[in-house]
Amino acid sequence: MKVPPRISLATLPTPIVKLERLSGRFGVEIFLKRDDLTGLLESGNKVRKLEFLVGEALAQGADTLITCGTLQSNCCRAVAAVAARLGLRAILALKGDKPPSYDGNLLLGKLLGAEAVYCTPEEFARIDGVFDRLSDDVRRRGGRPYVIPESGATELGAVGYLECAHEIAGQITHGAPAFDTLVITAFSGGSQAGLLMGKQLSGLSAEVVGVPVAHPAAQVRDYVGATIAKASARFGLAVERPKSVHLLDGYQGKGRGASRKEELATLIQLAREEGILLDPVYTGKAFLGFLDHLARDPKEFGSRVCFLHTGGIFSLFPFRDALSRLLDGDPLVES
Repeated sequence: MKVPPRISLATLPTPIVKLERLSGRFGVEIFLKRDDLTGLLESGNKVRKLEFLVGEALAQGADTLITCGTLQSNCCRAVAAVAARLGLRAILALKGDKPPSYDGNLLLGKLLGAEAVYCTPEEFARIDGVFDRLSDDVRRRGGRPYVIPESGATELGAVGYLECAHEIAGQITHGAPAFDTLVITAFSGGSQAGLLMGKQLSGLSAEVVGVPVAHPAAQVRDYVGATIAKASARFGLAVERPKSVHLLDGYQGKGRGASRKEELATLIQLAREEGILLDPVYTGKAFLGFLDHLARDPKEFGSRVCFLHTGGIFSLFPFRDALSRLLDGDPLVES
């Protein structure tokens, strides 16, 4: 493998914990890989990707990180936190108008000193042009930009979860349970692509299952395959594009940035049952899909399954109104 530059940002390895009450309810052993604990403000799966993306940026002499996302983008917040830690400048191209007040990830990004550039939906649809304009502005000021695509979704970013698979294999070697299945939230599919590559290289036997939360399953499946092919060619990896990519489809709900009552109820239930907080946009939807399949067939994922909690807790706060209504009435969950 041609090892790409890497910097140490995450607190690793992240722990694996058993969800005792949930396991008892479904009759299978259910574990959580706490990748929401990779760090403080940059918690979540994005930091695994940024170890390699920012490693490449620094190797190229960059002093400014440019990325994009929604107003509540986890990746944008993580890039802002990493830039502040390393003394770099961060520019965030955000889809939407400037809000009257900052909240959630956007509030944190601004506190961390990131510059926000607000884009119309039409501009965001042509984000490469926005990146070019922002990069040109940085160069005119004498800076050196490095562009991180939305969610860090590249073959280089996927190497972060290739390494995560090695980490899980190491934890199993040192006493963690051997899992039949690993379940992960899928936005673009980059993290799942990384796990599938790492599975081949580390000897993990677990099935890797993704739950699309925004894009159609066919789009995620194509992206996973294409990312593995690109990574294999770029880094000389002895991995093959999988013949099939296992996805649990049908849990995209209202799409990215919106949540339904059943998704919010799922995260409330887990909070009360296990003391674990998911987020409404990504992990809450994926966990709903995971539990829905378990309810139909508790043995679908084998006798021992691990859900990778990829973070996103700060996205809870912009949903305070909907969550408050549910908590006050509790129409869907037991207290």
